[in-house]
Amino acid sequence: MLQKLSNVLNRFAEMAVMCLMAAISIIIFVQVVSRYAFNHSLYWSEEIGRYILIWITFLGASVGVKRFSHIGIDFIYNKSPEKIRKILDFLIILLGLFFAFVLLWFGYKIAYFVRFQKSAALLMPMTVPYAAIFAGGVLIFIHYLNLLLNFILGKGKR
Repeated sequence: MLQKLSNVLNRFAEMAVMCLMAAISIIIFVQVVSRYAFNHSLYWSEEIGRYILIWITFLGASVGVKRFSHIGIDFIYNKSPEKIRKILDFLIILLGLFFAFVLLWFGYKIAYFVRFQKSAALLMPMTVPYAAIFAGGVLIFIHYLNLLLNFILGKGKR
């Protein structure tokens, strides 16, 4: 069940990142055209672009965890004996769970702390951009929890 949840959430995150990438590209393109062709700047475009980029970063980090595409030192790992690889895999999963919990915990605390603040241009609650930290932490935590379960059960590869 955790595997299915991890897969469904990852598909959602991938689609969200794809849509957000398209949105930020269009918004920034329109801003550049508006500024240089019509000598009129869209006051909200830079702010919304920044917030979209924050969401892309944290959702994309969760996709990276699911796909095993984060940066690593593969040379050392590949040259290590199988026993050492298992220990390294376990430590990586534990460190990932800890990191995800830190993101989750402090993401929630920060989003709660700024709940009454509004953004300068859009007057959007600042909870929206800061919630990306919490959402990314939750997704990463679920993916690493799934990896830990698979590791314990001896299923799947790194």
